[in-house]
Amino acid sequence: MQTLLTWIGWIVALLLLATTLLLAFNKESGLKLIQHRVEMLPQAMLVRYAGLAVLALIASWFGAPRVLFGLLTAIAVIGLGDAFIYRRAGHPFWLHLVVGGAAAIAAFLSLFAMN
Repeated sequence: MQTLLTWIGWIVALLLLATTLLLAFNKESGLKLIQHRVEMLPQAMLVRYAGLAVLALIASWFGAPRVLFGLLTAIAVIGLGDAFIYRRAGHPFWLHLVVGGAAAIAAFLSLFAMN
């Protein structure tokens, strides 16, 4: 069963990477493929943040440092990526930079909690 779950994880990761690349190089096609609309992104982001919060609660509740490391790394990528996007566009970006940096530091510290 563990091997099957590992394969599923790799497949999901590759599909997400392919979607990321499509969105990076052809935003319109990417949004159409994943059935998202620009005007609905604030509501979609609400659900994404809620999902990340649930994952953080579960990882903390179960005391799962590996899951917490993955979550914090993902939050660091999101925060730092958003900081880069907003900075480049000339918009306020400090909150994203601080959150992304704090998550990166916390992810690094979570490595010490792993056995």
